[in-house]
Amino acid sequence: KERKLTPVLPGAYQQSHSQGYGYMHQTSLSSMRSMQHSPNLRTYRAMYDYSAQDEDEVSFRDGDYIVNVQPIDDGWMYGTVQRTGKTGMLPANYIEFVN
Repeated sequence: KERKLTPVLPGAYQQSHSQGYGYMHQTSLSSMRSMQHSPNLRTYRAMYDYSAQDEDEVSFRDGDYIVNVQPIDDGWMYGTVQRTGKTGMLPANYIEFVN
């Protein structure tokens, strides 16, 4: 059984796989793009200075705007600091909801 399938599979499989992947990739890109403008990604303002404690966190200053904020778990959010353009985790109790 296997011997018979082997010559046919690699080319056919790779071709359809790469086409399928390209199509999926485009779809996920456009859905990500529309996500960034969706109303449930909110803007927050920093109330205190915070310096990142880890490489997946972002530093910000009092008064900085944090955009595209998503809650992760208790006490942590994920967002982009508008001033620096850096994206990462930040402590929820350091920022306040703007809109």
